[in-house]
Amino acid sequence: MKIIVTALVLSLPVFSFCDSFEEQLSSAAKNEREIPSPSFENDNPSSEQLKAFFEYMDSFMKTSEESGEKFYPSKSLRAAAPVYSIDLSKIKNEYLKGPITFKTSKGTIVYVSGSKAVNCPDLSNKCADKDKFFMTLTTQRDETFFIRAMEIVNWGFLMSGSKSVVIDGEKYTAKVYANASDPAKSKLEIKGPSGAVINSSLDKLGEAVAAKAMEIKLSKTYKLAYGSEIVQTGGGNAKFTQNNLLLLIPFPLQDASSYFLLKESEIKPSGTVFPSMEPNYVFKISDGKLEISGK
Repeated sequence: MKIIVTALVLSLPVFSFCDSFEEQLSSAAKNEREIPSPSFENDNPSSEQLKAFFEYMDSFMKTSEESGEKFYPSKSLRAAAPVYSIDLSKIKNEYLKGPITFKTSKGTIVYVSGSKAVNCPDLSNKCADKDKFFMTLTTQRDETFFIRAMEIVNWGFLMSGSKSVVIDGEKYTAKVYANASDPAKSKLEIKGPSGAVINSSLDKLGEAVAAKAMEIKLSKTYKLAYGSEIVQTGGGNAKFTQNNLLLLIPFPLQDASSYFLLKESEIKPSGTVFPSMEPNYVFKISDGKLEISGK
């Protein structure tokens, strides 16, 4: 088995470059080089450490998709007043604009965050969670570039990955240097024309997602993020769709497996309950507003 690493330069924002991306693949293929994939032998300590890193990536921002049920109000009780009434348009995709930033030489602010696609690199729905995770670069003009995390992992001579995007005519190249003994502290590096513009870590990337999410208090405290669904389109590329999702992150931050994912389409104006998440609260979406009330 071999890993093929390809350096790809994306020169247009995500909303328009998906079609041209496939054309870039053919020219980029000329620059491909093959490197040996790690051999997981039991007597190789470094292989065991690399497995630990992969396990961490699988758990990073791991979500549980919650199924909603129609709410049937009691005829004998008055409807409870909403605990929250949130204009979703004001928080849409704001979670992508966290505290990790850099500026291009032209002064454009670029926000570095993370998100997950709903499907897999081969467009199926069966793959490890680590293969769905993307680092996102979002400009102040709301252009978003997607970089699949597993494509930019570096581990000694066994894995050597990177991916580049072009913003304001300047190339920025992202890499992750795996720290298998402490995967959360794996180094995230982005270099531009004048050198490194980002030196951070994977745990900070996770914190950035929650930083711009809205805090709400139900039976527990959550950070609420709302945004466009992301789908992979092949070749390491991804795009936003017209569908929207809500993400409830227990706060203070806990294990990534406790993130809750809600499909906007499941939340009806008449009311939807999510028994396995917050059974005593009713969620409604009408005219672009999310209302949450007690039963």
